[in-house]
Amino acid sequence: MSASPVVGAAYRRTRVTWVAFGALFAFGILNAALGPVLPYLRAAQGASYLVASLHPVAFAIGVVSAGVQANHSTVARRAVIIVGLGVAALAGLLLGYGHAIGVTIAAAFLSGAFATAALIRTWAVLADAHNQHRAAAMAEGEVYVSLAGIATPILISLCAATFLGWQSFFLIASAIVAIAVAAVWLTQLPPVLERDVDHADVVAAHVRISTRRTLLTIVAIVAAEWTLTFWAATFLDESVGIRQDVAVALVSVLFAASLVGRLLASRLALRLPALRVLHLALACALIGSPILLLAQDAVVATIGLSIAGIGIGATFPLASSLHVGASRRSSDQSMGQVLVVAGFGQVAPLFTGALAQVVGLRAGMLMLPGFLLVAVLTSRPRR
Repeated sequence: MSASPVVGAAYRRTRVTWVAFGALFAFGILNAALGPVLPYLRAAQGASYLVASLHPVAFAIGVVSAGVQANHSTVARRAVIIVGLGVAALAGLLLGYGHAIGVTIAAAFLSGAFATAALIRTWAVLADAHNQHRAAAMAEGEVYVSLAGIATPILISLCAATFLGWQSFFLIASAIVAIAVAAVWLTQLPPVLERDVDHADVVAAHVRISTRRTLLTIVAIVAAEWTLTFWAATFLDESVGIRQDVAVALVSVLFAASLVGRLLASRLALRLPALRVLHLALACALIGSPILLLAQDAVVATIGLSIAGIGIGATFPLASSLHVGASRRSSDQSMGQVLVVAGFGQVAPLFTGALAQVVGLRAGMLMLPGFLLVAVLTSRPRR
């Protein structure tokens, strides 16, 4: 089989594709909320950096549990997506209105577990519906996660400016999830595709890809993404000196940049091997990170945030598609593996918060380029 990503039938979006994109948008709304609500949550609870970091840790534990469960579950994909998104939306309401830190940490866990269970099956649906072009389909799917990410901090900021408060964002999120769940309920999803290793992905440009290395790369990529996403608003507020409500709204720039990166990746993946596109994305992220971390004003910080976001945004779907293609497991099981290790990456904000507690947040954010360098090293192919 040829290594070219353009061999065979053209990439075409079907009803299943669009319904999967809608489910990813709903997931993105819930997934993107944790970082932007952090300044409000910390203020309401009087939490330190370290204690606030327990929320992404709880979320990450939920992600790992969902990934482990995906490797053994026989429940139909549609049921898991519907229940997963529904319970995650309820957990979001608990995060907003739970008040006590123990309640909000539990809500973060439930959101991570159930939203990720839905996410795994949604990615598997896209991978099986567009087997040969899964890198393009998954990168496009992440575009809708980005669109949700752009909307989320803006909505949170707008809600915070009203008498309803920032918590009312989770009412809007629940309505969006309800629409996505209805669409999934009314759509027949594809069955599980039994696959052997896809040599078009495993042998690309005369290199071999190890599944162990792809999983290590995913850990580092997710660690970088979550470090930036979770701490961006707080970094812009406390380290750069941008007013809190503006800093929260500026997180939308990060998600907008991720959107651009995913759009570029989805197009490039139809013309270049996914591994090559991944390396281009990591290079872009490494260029933007020091610009952001050295910024002393809003303009420079926004430039750094944009460049880093373009690169980081493209990395997860590309690395995930490489792992699915290199694995002998089904798409559901492969994506379960991806989300298990992604959960370990999502613990990264805790280490950043612990370091920030000692040396300050600007120095603590040096973890970001460190994770990106690990991703570069682990994604180097074996010849």
